[in-house]
Amino acid sequence: MQADPSAQNALLTIAELDKQITQLTHKRSSLPENEELVKLQAVRSGYSEQIVAAETRRGDADFEMERIEKDLAPARARIERNRATIDAGTIDPKALAAMIEETEHLTGRISDLEDAELEAMESIEALDAQIASLKKQRTEVETTMRSLLGARDASAKTIDTQLAQVRERRGTLVTTLPTDLVALYERIASRSTTGAAELKTRRCGGCGMELGISELKRISTMAPAEVVRCEECSRILVRTAESGL
Repeated sequence: MQADPSAQNALLTIAELDKQITQLTHKRSSLPENEELVKLQAVRSGYSEQIVAAETRRGDADFEMERIEKDLAPARARIERNRATIDAGTIDPKALAAMIEETEHLTGRISDLEDAELEAMESIEALDAQIASLKKQRTEVETTMRSLLGARDASAKTIDTQLAQVRERRGTLVTTLPTDLVALYERIASRSTTGAAELKTRRCGGCGMELGISELKRISTMAPAEVVRCEECSRILVRTAESGL
């Protein structure tokens, strides 16, 4: 293939633009905010799991409190009736003795239930404080995440603008070059990121291979319009004043 040396030289600009596109694309996909957001999301999920677990225990404590209160209500009512009957002195001694014994048993039962009720109340209070603290910490993480999302989106927008500008420059330049030369470049670039490299000081600027003496001699005898390829990476080798021919 043959192409005007100026067209071949323009491929170096396209190659440089392709490198910029690759770098910008990588930069966009690996923004530091994304890594931090992943870490914070894990922290947020941890808090959410702890909140669910604490709220479950809070529900169990509520259920226990309701059970205790249901047991306390009839026991208190019963002991009040017994005391009223005992104080009235209207029953025979045998029934009175049984009622006094029952009242003493109820007193112990009520005391145990009240102790359990106090423990349940303390547990609920502690769980409420724990849930509030966890939710506060989760909110703080979410606030940081929102800030990071804003910074990430701003960075991504800047990169997108840069990418659009580079792609526009590339597209404009491509339209000025021979279609067959561009087609060859694109075919090579699909495998190697860039399809052309400068032959500089006897080395391929793409893969870095140093050309042998015989290859350099062969290239030096070729017409300037002849398209030269690197034997190692297949890129189009663009000859310049610094090629060392």
